[in-house]
Amino acid sequence: MHTYEPPISLGDSAYRAIIRMILDYQFRPGDILLETELAEKLGLSRTPVAYALGRLVTEGFLEKRKKMGCVIPMPSAEDARKVFHARQIIEGQTAAEAAHQANPEDIAELTRALTAQDQAQTDNNKELFSDSNEAFHMGIARIARNPYFERYCRHAFWRSNTYIFYFDTFYRGLQRSESISRTAEYHQKILDAIASHDAVEAGKLMEQHVLVTFEGLLTRLM
Repeated sequence: MHTYEPPISLGDSAYRAIIRMILDYQFRPGDILLETELAEKLGLSRTPVAYALGRLVTEGFLEKRKKMGCVIPMPSAEDARKVFHARQIIEGQTAAEAAHQANPEDIAELTRALTAQDQAQTDNNKELFSDSNEAFHMGIARIARNPYFERYCRHAFWRSNTYIFYFDTFYRGLQRSESISRTAEYHQKILDAIASHDAVEAGKLMEQHVLVTFEGLLTRLM
């Protein structure tokens, strides 16, 4: 059965707008996101909003509840441990494969993501940092040239962001977060390893990066 998908500009606009609302803490874990309410707030029809919510469910950030819309999952230390462990394994292998596959255009793409990341860090801009972080990690997943790596990386990445958005001090706007500086350092080292086609180093660094991110959140999850 054919399902209608709205023009990507509208669907993507709704998707990004919902993420901005989450970053601005208009929604909290446990909150239910309804198509009708979001469509009214965003001044859009329900079709692109439904597309955006469906994408966030597919990517693992939201959970679908029967007859109740979509909900932001409630966090727990045990769930976070499982999510980040899975992400460690998946993204570590993906980074190693990307090191084998990367060409100069791919390296230029990742470099642009890190340039945006540096600007976001300077400006203390959490939306830009989120976008550039996604561009970097999903860029590596694309460069691996394996659609299954890309699919599972995306799911683990967005599910882990449930914790990052709500528990990292940078996203909470409380203070400059050491984890953000560490993220920038790890990203540059990972890029250097991929550019050098050093698969072992790229994989190892990515695993360390994900683990360090989790450990930085753990005390706030307990």
